Amino acid sequence: MKRNIFLYLAIVCFVAIIAIFIVDGYMGIYDTIYITAREWEQKVEPDVWSREDRTWSTGVDWGESVHFRYEIDNRLFSSYSTPIQVSVWKENNKIIDLFSEDKLIESFDKVTVEWTVDTRQLEPYQDSEARRQAYTVKIKTAEAERSILLDVFREVVPLQPPVVR
Repeated sequence: MKRNIFLYLAIVCFVAIIAIFIVDGYMGIYDTIYITAREWEQKVEPDVWSREDRTWSTGVDWGESVHFRYEIDNRLFSSYSTPIQVSVWKENNKIIDLFSEDKLIESFDKVTVEWTVDTRQLEPYQDSEARRQAYTVKIKTAEAERSILLDVFREVVPLQPPVVR
């Protein structure tokens, strides 16, 4: 037994190091956003928000809708409570509130909220030459604010000269 004590100690240290990596990489509060526009779903993983620019962008044609699904994953041993507020902004002016609710997430559980942005509800195009309007969808929780840039495109149809017969 005395002869193998260093082997047992090495095994315990190895298991402890692996456990630390698992706990450190898994434990916490994680949020994931799913955006469906133009019949294509985008998944915005939690690590996107740790990047320097901290934004995500998507585009849609005017008149169509964009569907959002926001998932908060509580990987802690305690419950987690947070208000969730979603709104659309343009040039630092709030256009519309989309969702506002307090959520309680039990330990090792997930909560999903969904909303839809109908581009016809935002605002009509003021400039007939503009092909793109830019909006920001802001998602605020107790600990974070997520910004998603929403580009709304409009096809400009050139005027055809009248047909003379």
